[in-house]
Amino acid sequence: MFGSNQARQMDTYTKEASPSQLNTANYGNFLKVSKDKLSVQYVGKGSHSNDVGAIQADRPVPSDVLVYYYEVHVRDAGERGVIAVGFADLHFRLSRQPGWEPNSYGYHADDGNKFHNSGKGEEYGPSFVQGDTVGAGIHLENREIFFTKNGKKLGVAFHNVKATLFPTVGLHSQNEHVEVNFGAKPFQFDIEGMVAEERDQRQQEVLRSTIPGQACHNLVCSYLRHYGYADTLKAFDADAFAQDTGPGQQNGEAFGLEDRKRVRTMLFEGDVEGARGLLVGRRPQLAEPQADGPFLDALFHLSVQQFIELLRKDKVAEAVEHARSSFSAFQGHSEQIDRHLEDVLALLAYKDPFASPMGHLMTTTQRETVADVTNAAMLDASTEGSSASTALGGSGGRGCKSVLELILVQLCRVQAEIRRRNDNKGEIFDLDQHVT
Repeated sequence: MFGSNQARQMDTYTKEASPSQLNTANYGNFLKVSKDKLSVQYVGKGSHSNDVGAIQADRPVPSDVLVYYYEVHVRDAGERGVIAVGFADLHFRLSRQPGWEPNSYGYHADDGNKFHNSGKGEEYGPSFVQGDTVGAGIHLENREIFFTKNGKKLGVAFHNVKATLFPTVGLHSQNEHVEVNFGAKPFQFDIEGMVAEERDQRQQEVLRSTIPGQACHNLVCSYLRHYGYADTLKAFDADAFAQDTGPGQQNGEAFGLEDRKRVRTMLFEGDVEGARGLLVGRRPQLAEPQADGPFLDALFHLSVQQFIELLRKDKVAEAVEHARSSFSAFQGHSEQIDRHLEDVLALLAYKDPFASPMGHLMTTTQRETVADVTNAAMLDASTEGSSASTALGGSGGRGCKSVLELILVQLCRVQAEIRRRNDNKGEIFDLDQHVT
């Protein structure tokens, strides 16, 4: 109701925090953690199988990234070099090596084997010793775990990984000492290059797909027609423009393309009364706010915009009188309207409304929002009872969105569903990254 820009601000997503240090509140025996919580040393003798000292990161792997990665540098391999690097869930026993328990995955230094839910490993990669740097990554969308050694990827170690996991390191012989890098310093492995290469491959797969040759042309025409950009439509496709402005406004349309163009132009020029006069002149019954629906939205936004335009002209007394006589008709219709009226009236408290916290209401963007809401109401009135609006070249059902916007909404919903089926793991689809 209050425009796409405001809706986008309300729906701003906050990314999950990534691990940044070792968890010193709960870790295995025989370990000494540095003050910076980024390195750990084994101080026991490691005589028994349960003398492992394991430690996890302070946070789990974030669920909203494509790939998560961290690295471990071996400062000292100790007496036997039985260090393990990997991932484990929150319930992991910290007296065990990652990979020995359910929902744990490890790459072990002494034999280079990989371990999962078993004390018996499988061949995987080379062993690692003092001076080596080992990395561990999770590809969340593919549900795969991989490891690296000294900047080189060793390949996928585990598939079908589903649990919420923490970076986990296990030490098991005297003097073993490792330093963990959660990304505060550059990694040896080019994880950013890996992600960029994968995204490029995905893009190439998309580009190899085909769509009907006329589809893009029709979508552009539909969008321009929907929002009343008549001159642009004429320049883009004279035939499509002629079809919309031909004889008679068939299908009993209340407002044609030229009407919507005129209203948009008036609103961008600040002529709210002219725009409202065109609407009410064509449909007198719209002069009073209805119980609900697009025309309530349109009349409300027009009334608010008239108040704003008066303030833009520094006609404060007239703006106050307009608010007193007009706003009461809309109060109580909804909490949204009441909150919006509070924001609008707050402009009166500032000597310079343009520089106030509500200054966005004084911008051209606000005029565009009002034009879009009014255009949607005009389309709604024009398409009532007509099935033509559902066609690709039509105005779009119920006036609120163009066909192009409906396709983009569908794309976002499909991407969200794909992520939901992946246990809500993987990057959150951001349409802005693909259209800017």
